[in-house]
Amino acid sequence: MTSLSAEADERNPTSGPGRRPGARQSDARNGTNPRKELVREQLIDIAAQLFDSKGYAQTSINDIARAIGLGRSAVYHYFRNKEEIVAALVDSEALTPSHQLQELIEQTELTAAEKLRRAIVSGIRRRLGSGSRFILLARLEAQIPDELGPVYNKGRRDIYEFYVRIIADGIASGDFRELDPKIAAFAVIGMANWTSRWYSPSGSHSPEEIGEIIAEMALHSLTARDSVVQDDAGINDAIGQMRQQLDLLERKLK
Repeated sequence: MTSLSAEADERNPTSGPGRRPGARQSDARNGTNPRKELVREQLIDIAAQLFDSKGYAQTSINDIARAIGLGRSAVYHYFRNKEEIVAALVDSEALTPSHQLQELIEQTELTAAEKLRRAIVSGIRRRLGSGSRFILLARLEAQIPDELGPVYNKGRRDIYEFYVRIIADGIASGDFRELDPKIAAFAVIGMANWTSRWYSPSGSHSPEEIGEIIAEMALHSLTARDSVVQDDAGINDAIGQMRQQLDLLERKLK
């Protein structure tokens, strides 16, 4: 359990002379103080774990404060209530990625293949660097407050539509072979998402390296071929390449 007793005597900043309305949230969220930003991120992680183990409705601010070693008033320095914590979780795992992908798709100097590579690598790097948040949020979908449900679903839909568009653009330009871009998008997203299920921080590869491997596999499966493989030797070569990729992925799973 994380101990943050040095923060425990912080007063609730919602009161006091000269304190501007809303300053509590903006100070903590703008990352102007690295210590505050670290505590805020730890609060989100602890809260997500409690929501998963106890249930969102059954988890109180007091529970979160006790788990992280803070007083309740200190937690209010970062979040007014648990709804704000869930909103921060949704923002980090759905909205921020969708905004980043929107910026990427607007970089017209990049090819579809390069955009897809960057999206896969950055997504895996972020996902594997956020601990268990991605998995916990997936399990919490049914418990997300009604007002956040549409926001969360839109973020996920935007991510999916980015991949569909990039793959479709790659097919149109000839970078990728002819296939259903929607099915291909689900396949690529699935490959990337699954890394959070088997990744170990103590493993031999960094999140960046794993992202590059997955991106290479995804692009290899999408890349257009100059000619159709027709002879036995060509078929065996293609099968051999697929086996090598599967063996590589299997080693990552161990």
